Amino acid sequence: MLKAKTQLDLDTKTFQRFSKLGGDIIPEQKIQEAKAAESDSEFQLESTVQALANLGLLIDFDTIVGQPITEVRANLRLLGIPMAIIETLDAARTSTNLIPVVSPRDGVVVMRNAVAGEVVETGKSLFTIANTKQMWLLLNVRLEEAERITLGQRIVFHPDGSQREATGSVTWISTEVDSETRTVRVRGELANANGRLRNETFGGGEIVLREEDDAIIVPSDAIHWEGCCHVAFVRDKDYFKEGSYKVFHTRSVRPGVKMGKNTEVIAGLLPGEVIVTAGSGILRAELLKGNLGAG
Repeated sequence: MLKAKTQLDLDTKTFQRFSKLGGDIIPEQKIQEAKAAESDSEFQLESTVQALANLGLLIDFDTIVGQPITEVRANLRLLGIPMAIIETLDAARTSTNLIPVVSPRDGVVVMRNAVAGEVVETGKSLFTIANTKQMWLLLNVRLEEAERITLGQRIVFHPDGSQREATGSVTWISTEVDSETRTVRVRGELANANGRLRNETFGGGEIVLREEDDAIIVPSDAIHWEGCCHVAFVRDKDYFKEGSYKVFHTRSVRPGVKMGKNTEVIAGLLPGEVIVTAGSGILRAELLKGNLGAG
């Protein structure tokens, strides 16, 4: 930039001198060439100012055009260095090519690949900075269940070796299926204000499809497929009354979500009703015999 500034000052003085002499002494072509040279130097200076701005070193172009080269050099010497750091430097021994390296985001240094005094090459990664207040969670969801997932659904993550759980939401669903695991990659964002979640932590994740405050849950062994619908065997309400028949009624039910060994019943059962769990397969066998006309 100093070179471009020096060239602009020279070309500007040349054009002004030629303009004062006029076309009688200096040919008009020379005057036009001097003007073009001044414009080209101004463009070169503006390009260097923009290059510094891309590094976060902001300089006002109009200001440096009117400044003497000595003032521009003094301002460039420690451009962008915070005053708190400048005060700690030795003015007589400090290098004039110090450039501040600014992180594009807030965070902490999680990895350092450089030491003080090391000569580094262009493109080398010096520091890895991460904002650990928010973490990504990557889940592998089975293909047959991926169609139920939508953006914004709540995620509950259980890290291995910890009793704590973290919650977040689904922010991205892959459009591809893994060729080896036949799963779909799903990404969620988890709040980590206390910093307890660590990078590369394994664990189990649950995607909450919907939430019900008053759901009817029964053991999955109590629900049977009868051929046309799902059924459960419900104990008669007068089962323990003296003289009443000891019967179980076949009730058509509509199952919902399965969670572990339990199944949600959306319709067909009422809270408090007693159903057959262990041994319910015997009643189902009797029901099938009745359907076949053998009983």
